[in-house]
Formats: sequence, C-alpha cells, structure tokens
Amino acid sequence: MNYQLPLVLFDPECPLCLRFKQGLGFLDKNLTFVSARDEDVFIAFPELNRQECLETVHMITADRKILKGPEVVDHLVETLPGVSKLAWLLDNEQGKRVKNYFYEKVEELRELTNKKQSECEQCPRK
Repeated sequence: MNYQLPLVLFDPECPLCLRFKQGLGFLDKNLTFVSARDEDVFIAFPELNRQECLETVHMITADRKILKGPEVVDHLVETLPGVSKLAWLLDNEQGKRVKNYFYEKVEELRELTNKKQSECEQCPRK
C-alpha cells in the first residue's frame, strides 16, 4: 500500500491520541494519519517498530525521515503555518525544557488513560 507523506502514526484506541490527531488535522490538511495498529504500514515501512509506534507518536516526513516523540512536536512547531510563528518561544533552553516537560506529562496521562481503559469492564478490549 502507498502512503502519502508526511505521515503520522497514532493509536486510535487512545483518547489522547485521537484528540492529537483531530487537532493536527485541523491545523494541517496535508498530513496523513495512519493507525499504528495497521499492519500494512509496517510492511511499507519495515524500519518501524509496531510496539514503539503504539507507545510513542511517530512521524515520517516527506523525505522519509522517521521522527519520534518530542522530535515530532519540534518538527510540527517548525513547519505548521500559524504554529511556526510561535516557534521562537521554544527556541532556547528554557523553552526546550518546558516542551519536554509538557510532552512527558502528556505521555504519563496517555499511559494512565490506557491503563484505566484496560481495567474498565465496560470498555472495549484491544
């Protein structure tokens, strides 16, 4: 299967991932979103690790570079119209620490949400 780049892999069973996808889709209509649960994407991009993609956001840029976690945020801040105008706020050590802290907290929240969902008897199973 051919995928249009740039491509963002996300976990459709994660509520935070879905929100992230919705927000990005609103900001940039040129991004392609693919479920990290889609086996075909790992055939097309064998350099990807399925488990890593389910644990951390991954992006494949137009030049096929693979970005992970905070690198995705950096790339989007630099390239998305509107957002790039605010990139200077993160362009120093303090800004980088704030961005990394924010990303870590979102990851913790995502993990907590997934854990609660897996313990919920009414929630659909993966």
